[in-house]
Amino acid sequence: MGSYRIKTKGIALSFVIFRGLKSPNLTYFNPNFALEMKTILLKIICLSLLMGCTKEQETAPPPINDSPPILIQLAENYEQLPEKEIAKNLNYNTYAQYAMPTEEYGHGVLGDKIEAKQLVVVVDSVFYEYTLPNDYVFEDIRPRLYDVDGDSKLEFITIRTNVFQGGGIAIYKIVAGQLIEYAYVPEIGTPNRWLNIVTIADLDNDGILELVWIETPHIGGIVKVAKINSGALEVLTEKAQYSNHAIGERNLCLSVLTEQLNTKPFYVPNQSRDKIIGFTFSDNELFTFEEIPQTVDFSKTLASQYNFSNLIEEVDNCIIVN
Repeated sequence: MGSYRIKTKGIALSFVIFRGLKSPNLTYFNPNFALEMKTILLKIICLSLLMGCTKEQETAPPPINDSPPILIQLAENYEQLPEKEIAKNLNYNTYAQYAMPTEEYGHGVLGDKIEAKQLVVVVDSVFYEYTLPNDYVFEDIRPRLYDVDGDSKLEFITIRTNVFQGGGIAIYKIVAGQLIEYAYVPEIGTPNRWLNIVTIADLDNDGILELVWIETPHIGGIVKVAKINSGALEVLTEKAQYSNHAIGERNLCLSVLTEQLNTKPFYVPNQSRDKIIGFTFSDNELFTFEEIPQTVDFSKTLASQYNFSNLIEEVDNCIIVN
């Protein structure tokens, strides 16, 4: 406001003097002098305008930013896993990562023996934490973000392992300001046995998401399907001799989801890695949709090794660390 008053006063004063120079009472002045004075006053008006605008720009307050970006807070305020993977969905303003590294479980299926004890979630800049009890770890690289119950809020899908019972799956959600367990797949039942998620999608178009995973992908891998509801998930159908992971690899992206003929076939390699098999799911059963003769490199994503039709990109479920 100070700059505005300076500017207007300067213009008003210049205007008064300018009109005075045109008065008949000043005709005895030297015309050249009057012309010079008019020129000077015009310059004063222009300078007043310029100074006012410049001062306003200089005194504009800087933008206020009370906290560092979420990604920096997640990195600086928590001890991350070596991969430092963070899941994020900016449409929902949601982030998730694993933290609190531990070596209490020596399986090492993902290339090292470091797993996580804590899930950290950020929604609308609010931080939530879930720390596992004794004998449990997250044997995983990055949480997956999906709205599994249709409430327009994201849930957090993890691979959770019991050190005596092997791998399972746990889904977490925020309820009444707390991060809690929403649903789970029970552990395999034997230590040093793991599973890997294949896809999370409404495969039969009934409005309920299915969760598909391969149990023990290194030992006769079994494709299993369950509908996602709260509580323990019930396996509806299964087929053996498939795989979507190699021991020691950080590639969890050996499956794809497509949309063809009003169905959603998903594809995984067979156990011998010389074929890619497409499955559909309907009436609570798995059906073979397609067999593709193709040698599969388990260090690369499956999508990069074959030209799949109408591929549905699953960014949250395609996890690979080089």
